[in-house]
Amino acid sequence: MMTFPGAAIVMAAAMMAPTMPQPMAMDTPVSFGGLQTVCTGVGSAKDDPQWASYPIRIEFSNGGAQYLSGAHVTLSNGGRSVADLNCAGPWVLVKGTPGSYHVTASMNGSSAKPASSAFTLGTGAQKRVVLRFPDFQANE
Repeated sequence: MMTFPGAAIVMAAAMMAPTMPQPMAMDTPVSFGGLQTVCTGVGSAKDDPQWASYPIRIEFSNGGAQYLSGAHVTLSNGGRSVADLNCAGPWVLVKGTPGSYHVTASMNGSSAKPASSAFTLGTGAQKRVVLRFPDFQANE
């Protein structure tokens, strides 16, 4: 039988354990502070004309330049995390407050090294930010 102090320690440890965000619903815009993001890139939904209004398209690919799905993504601005999400698709679209941002992504369930890049969010034609994971070989 667990004593009260033992139960308190277990509860405190559980509360301090890092939690992974739930996967985003595909093709559904979600707001994080001053940003709106969409996880997409699969099937005919990727061709939805509304996605062209997002100035940044972050893509995940392997060593053979083939799309990868299932990334844990962190977006930051000025060293401060502004979005933390899991995307089951190969693209994350971003629009919102203009500025300089940084994206870091890791492939869920993989020991592959994370990939990252800086980008500037503004207006105009959509820009691609491609994060490559060379540890994943073509057709893997």
